[in-house]
Amino acid sequence: MVISNTLPWLNILRMHAPHLAVVFAVALGLYLADALLGVRVPFSPTPFSIVGVALAILLGFRNNASYDRWWEGRKLWGGIVNASRALARQTTTLLEPGVAEPTSGAAPGDDTLAAALKREILYRQIAYVHALRAVLRQQNALEGLAPFLPADELAALAQQKNVPVALMQTNGERLAFARRAGLLSEERLLRIDATLVDLIGLQGGCERIKNTPIPAGYRVFTHRSVRAYCYVLPFGLVEHLGALTTIVVMAVTLMFLVLDTIGRFLEDPFTTGPNALPLMSITRNIEINLRQALGETDLPPAITPTTNGKISILL
Repeated sequence: MVISNTLPWLNILRMHAPHLAVVFAVALGLYLADALLGVRVPFSPTPFSIVGVALAILLGFRNNASYDRWWEGRKLWGGIVNASRALARQTTTLLEPGVAEPTSGAAPGDDTLAAALKREILYRQIAYVHALRAVLRQQNALEGLAPFLPADELAALAQQKNVPVALMQTNGERLAFARRAGLLSEERLLRIDATLVDLIGLQGGCERIKNTPIPAGYRVFTHRSVRAYCYVLPFGLVEHLGALTTIVVMAVTLMFLVLDTIGRFLEDPFTTGPNALPLMSITRNIEINLRQALGETDLPPAITPTTNGKISILL
């Protein structure tokens, strides 16, 4: 995600160069035909003004819908951060020997078992957020999980269609084991389980955004209408603006193309594009928080923005 106040204008111009070149050629050709050959274009600028206003309103609606998706994605990941911290607090403070009698003939848990379960559950939660980030970005969900999971569990996850859900299922099973070993009372188990339920709900919200794009008719019609409008705009201006036609048309075209591109970028907030959410930074912060909750001091560094010229990008 670009976090600096400077936009990469050179990259923006390169991205739209083919369309700008077509519009420039049309505008320049019409002006030269009018100035040198006396070929008149019998079009009034009035229809283009009306269509331009309507198209700007349509772009505004589309971009608002895209921004709503982007902002909802950020709120969902803010919820994942909070729920992960809550899980760390609950696990480290509520899971302890002697709070309940062992059930079903299970052996009573001791301090060593409690400490091992705390580390296992929170490390699996770290794996969960990294796997969810990878799934949303259509990357390998198992990549980078080896430091947090046993080898046999990591191998079993290769058969799972939804790795984050499988990790959450295992954490639920381990909490149930802690209840049987007397490390959790029924009430404490239910409180921690409520946090797991919240995490599943937040994941479902992210998957809803990822798997449900803006309707194609709305998206494609706006996208193609912008280009068609920009290509024919010189016909309505050349007779009135003369040599200024190319400058005005290029400025209007760039504005419409950039607005259209912003809407397309914001539609999916989980990509690795310049306007995507900084999921790598968010998941690394969760990892740091949870490992600190376990009392660890050898922590990975936080993700810092990378600078390319005057542009700062947070991954």
